[in-house]
Amino acid sequence: MTLKAKIKQYGLINSFKRAVKSPLRRLGIQYESFYLMVNHIRQEELKQKLERYDYSDVKELTYDDFKLGDPEVFTPEKMQLIQSRFETGKYWAYGIVEKNRLIYSTWISKNDINFSTHYKYSIKLNYNQAVLEDSYCHYNYRGMGLHSKMNLYRLNKMVSLGVNIAYAVVVVNNQPALKTQLKSNFQIRKQISFLKIWGKQYTFEKAIS
Repeated sequence: MTLKAKIKQYGLINSFKRAVKSPLRRLGIQYESFYLMVNHIRQEELKQKLERYDYSDVKELTYDDFKLGDPEVFTPEKMQLIQSRFETGKYWAYGIVEKNRLIYSTWISKNDINFSTHYKYSIKLNYNQAVLEDSYCHYNYRGMGLHSKMNLYRLNKMVSLGVNIAYAVVVVNNQPALKTQLKSNFQIRKQISFLKIWGKQYTFEKAIS
């Protein structure tokens, strides 16, 4: 991600804070803070919001669709992860393919909620719960409202899967992602922070009403 894109996503001050983390990681110190957000899906309200968008270009993605994505993003390691998700039967991917190029992808998961591959921490989901996970937008299509559009699409798909409680995990200083989730009726339930010093992890939780 370029410096300009980082500033747009996190803001100037938060971008500086994230830049400071890079040399700390080289010293064996990692810190990150996330919001755990929840949405008790209200179907009638969701239906009204869905009417604002055209979903004729959206499809359920297969593994082969991800081969059309940016190879700098969909690396061999990422593709291996994608394949493993499909094999579990607990993940569903949706997105938009335009002119033989994957311009947007996003996931629903009924697996455990995982905050980051860097930290050992997860939350188990009940049968009526699912989590929004791992959205990607091609840089040429950012700022077009696709995140908001696809958030609602996924919530509607969750309803068809028997889900009425949706979760999302957002990095605390990722303001655009936070605004998108708030617009989709998500509320912040708690803030969960991780500090890792030379391999030893400390976890802090703060409830937010």
